[in-house]
Amino acid sequence: MFDAKETIVYNIRNLSLHISHYIHHHDEKFMKHEFENDGRKDQVSRLQGMAIGFMYTNRDKQIIQKDFEKAMFISKSTASGLVNRMVKNGLVYTSPSAEDARVKCLNLTSHAMDVMYEIDKQATKTEEALRRGIDPDELKVFFKVLNQIKKNTK
Repeated sequence: MFDAKETIVYNIRNLSLHISHYIHHHDEKFMKHEFENDGRKDQVSRLQGMAIGFMYTNRDKQIIQKDFEKAMFISKSTASGLVNRMVKNGLVYTSPSAEDARVKCLNLTSHAMDVMYEIDKQATKTEEALRRGIDPDELKVFFKVLNQIKKNTK
């Protein structure tokens, strides 16, 4: 029988937990940061932050709810609730698609752009901390191995 601690699954899950713990404890000030929006304060959840990041990265494309489902591996109902909360919190607004008026496109508000700026600053700090002491060539091998694992699990 093999040692579970020597498996890829165990180690990736363990690393994921460590990174989540790091973000929760080291970025606690940021994670609890409330973003001002038209006189009210709103906390942005981690999932909303991921959605904002996805939309920002793909801002040159038409984004619809189904794109969230695929990109973030979430169910239709989770994506629907996410979009509704983001609209309510003033992070996105909807507009009809140019191709099909029945389809609602999602657009970032200026408030979401401000939030994205703050998320990006914190993400850069976190990424720098995670990369500290890792040789660039070793990092290339790390990403190559991760990509191979992804290919193996398709």
